[in-house]
This record gives sequence, C-alpha cells and structure tokens, in this order.
Amino acid sequence: MGSGLAITPKEIRAARPLLDQIARDVPILLGDKPALSVWGMRDMVFRPNTGIPRIRAAFTDLEVVELPRARHFIQEHAPDAIAAAIAKRFP
Repeated sequence: MGSGLAITPKEIRAARPLLDQIARDVPILLGDKPALSVWGMRDMVFRPNTGIPRIRAAFTDLEVVELPRARHFIQEHAPDAIAAAIAKRFP
C-alpha cells in the first residue's frame, strides 16, 4: 500500500518533459475551445491559488466552478455539482 506513495513523486518528476510539452501545446492547440474546470477549493495537491490562474491563462473560453468544500477527489465530495456544471456548460 505504501509503495505508491514512494513511487508516485519519482514518476511525476520523470514526466517533467512531457508535462512541459503539454503546458506549451494545450494553449496553442486547445486554448480557443470551450472548456470547464471544476476545482476543489480544499485540494492540497492541485492548489487552487496556483492552478486556477494557470488554467485561465491557457483557455480563452473557460468557465471555472469552485467547489468550496471539495478536496482532491472532487467526484467523491461533490458529484452532483460536477454533473450540474457539465450539463450547464455543455448542454
């Protein structure tokens, strides 16, 4: 069970070139597409204060839905709010 916690940071660091490429390509290839970001405001992994501005910079047609009580696993904390946000943004 604990090995995942030891391996994951190493795998993320090893993926740095791919993640850098994605950061460059997404705004160019997808930045003008309608997008939705549903964010858990108590997420300690993908912190809203750094993540939301980055995603706003990548997309010109973006709607951000902030889930004030949701943590990292937003689908467990706010499934109804996520479904409603998707249905509203992409009817």
